[in-house]
Amino acid sequence: MTFDTTLRQAREALEAGLLDEALSISQQRETREIANVNLHLGWANVLEDLGLPDQAALELNLAIRDAPQRADTYQKLSEIYLDMGQASRAAKTLSRLVERYPDRPEFYEQLANAFKEAREFDHALQVYQNALERTQDNRFKAFIRDMSFVETQDESEVDDKASVESIVPSKHDLITFCNLFASREGVYARQWLSPTGESGYTPVNEPLNIKVAENHILGNFTIGSYPVRLDNTVNFMAFDFDVAKFALKKAITSERLWANLMRRVLALGCRLLDICASNDIPAYLEDSGFKGYHVWVFMESPVPAGVAKKCGDLLIAQINPMPQDITVEVFPKQTTVKSGGLGNLIKLPLGIHRKTGKRSLFVSPNAEPYTDQLAVLQSVQKAPKRSIYATIQRLNAPSGVPPRVPKHSPSVDDVPFDPDEMNNVSAHGRLPREIEQPYDMDRDPEFQLLMLKCPVIKHIVDKVNQTGLLSKDETLVLIHTVGHLKQGPQAVNSIFQRCINADASLFMKSQLKGNPVSCPKIRLRIPDVTSALPCNCAFDMAVNLYPTPVIHIRGLSGSAKMTPLGITVDSLQFQNLVQDYIKLRKQLRETQLLLTKYEAKLEEFFDEAGINSAQTPLGEIKMRKEPGIKTSFSLEI
Repeated sequence: MTFDTTLRQAREALEAGLLDEALSISQQRETREIANVNLHLGWANVLEDLGLPDQAALELNLAIRDAPQRADTYQKLSEIYLDMGQASRAAKTLSRLVERYPDRPEFYEQLANAFKEAREFDHALQVYQNALERTQDNRFKAFIRDMSFVETQDESEVDDKASVESIVPSKHDLITFCNLFASREGVYARQWLSPTGESGYTPVNEPLNIKVAENHILGNFTIGSYPVRLDNTVNFMAFDFDVAKFALKKAITSERLWANLMRRVLALGCRLLDICASNDIPAYLEDSGFKGYHVWVFMESPVPAGVAKKCGDLLIAQINPMPQDITVEVFPKQTTVKSGGLGNLIKLPLGIHRKTGKRSLFVSPNAEPYTDQLAVLQSVQKAPKRSIYATIQRLNAPSGVPPRVPKHSPSVDDVPFDPDEMNNVSAHGRLPREIEQPYDMDRDPEFQLLMLKCPVIKHIVDKVNQTGLLSKDETLVLIHTVGHLKQGPQAVNSIFQRCINADASLFMKSQLKGNPVSCPKIRLRIPDVTSALPCNCAFDMAVNLYPTPVIHIRGLSGSAKMTPLGITVDSLQFQNLVQDYIKLRKQLRETQLLLTKYEAKLEEFFDEAGINSAQTPLGEIKMRKEPGIKTSFSLEI
């Protein structure tokens, strides 16, 4: 087996969602002695998607070894180091790039930014000076002016620009804080401030726990979080209203203009509070501590990031028009985040903005801070999931009556499905009465078998569950396959009820008759989906049949009848059990990877302190470390 074949197998397993298999293949690779830059780059991409950035970094270093002239490899490696919270290593990598291309100003700028992420401001200044001398690019003059030789203040010190009243949280308060703002696992962001007033955030690879929350609220440091979790769900939405940069430059020198702008920002935040309330969505207003306000919505249970983003975008769209001198950002900004990425962060409430020294506080609609900020946390009302979905359906609905689906297709090429079958699709937004009845797709053997056997249909259903979104073509494929099952309309409508962008006219009234869509037509319709999946079923074709996913359930009936494919209902239940088992193994593997990372950090702390046990709020944690034996930890509660 060639190394190229091994890489292809790992990539195919990854794309098919077979994480354990992809991991197993990746751990068997031997690439160190191979001089093939494309091979190393390919493995780097696979390993990054598997959540193994350290191994991806190794492959990128090998790629640089084999092709030191490729600038993109240095940049990719520095990005991975930054995502891992290793800004110094990112700077070292970019330094090599600058040495190789000393006339490229963009590389100097990237290097200086890496040094600033590492809080090495003197090195960043030196980079700017070298860049100006070497490239004669005038932009570096401004960068140099913005930098100073003033020694960086300790991040535990609060800027004396404002007097800040202390908040002392109890353990119960801290637990509530961590639960409300639970976001990307195993990482949070810490805010930094340069001597010249520049501020930014650096990822810290440890979980948001009560100790971190306590330091944040006490003002020792200020943190932000990455809303999108590893399973691409979120626990909250947030809206960041700010004065636009161009308006800020004008207003910063005029107290009157500044006050007017802040009143308008406040008015927009309050407007959003009213919009949320009218949609049965509790929301909370926060003075962000600098140039605007945040509005927070906390979820009763996690929802797909795509659903939250869609809901947030629709809520903001109700404020029309949005003033040009005021900006608004909706969090989460991403619907999905790869395992190696983090997405955009947002600063958390009750901390102290390092730039202004002002604490961000929950406030009333007249901008008065609540007396007891911790009581606000304890009294938070969360938005039910039904309110989020209902809001999307209500605000996303087209004005007026949806147009009826045409009875005749404009062209076969435009709509490659039987147009007559579309008469079985509802032309109104309500769920058709004839199928308004309880339906459990987990107990539908035909649907479960189709999901088990057809990776395309499974992908479409999984996409809805994860993001709440479908393309038009994916919607049509779903209708013209699942719609042919005995309980197909119930299954399709059940899926559409979770799809935030499904056209209201597509709810089905009855089972489709005639011919389902063929596999070749599916591949033509959604090539981006099918090309990434093992869409290559070899059917045992009967007379007058053509390849279609519906063949998978041909003959399935009764509780123990044998299908032409040799599948029984009992065996189907067994295969569903196997699917669940594989899913749990995948989750276990991801948890084990995180656990290994945390244990390594714990070992470093214990070794530095010269101890092998420590007391925690949950009990005593002990480290067992013996020569020739893997270090282990135990927690005695």
